[in-house]
Amino acid sequence: SAGILSFQCPVCQNREQFLSEMSALGIQIPLRRSSWWDDDMYPSLEERHQRCDVSKCLCPGGREQADEEGPWQLLLCSSCAAEGTHRHCSLLSRRTESWECDTCAGVGTCKRQRAACRCVVARHGLAA
Repeated sequence: SAGILSFQCPVCQNREQFLSEMSALGIQIPLRRSSWWDDDMYPSLEERHQRCDVSKCLCPGGREQADEEGPWQLLLCSSCAAEGTHRHCSLLSRRTESWECDTCAGVGTCKRQRAACRCVVARHGLAA
């Protein structure tokens, strides 16, 4: 179902030599695009996440508001892009360029929790 555009060696991902070898062995590969390009099975892959997912969003415009910059700029998780946060909701500075969600960073280690829990870290003498 992948067609010739996605046909490659599974080990080294070389396309040209692999296609040549498969052709020499008599293996025919259809000259077509991948089947998943032609149907609407994966429309969500074309959509960008557009909401703040922190437990208590502080944005007066709501979770879906996303400014280009400033406190209501929406940052997506730099690892999965499946969750987002407003800078202000996660106490992120203007200099912060990336952020990771709890799932990707691990609960208790994500950057937004580190920023919010500095008093706990200082109180218990833990290294941040």
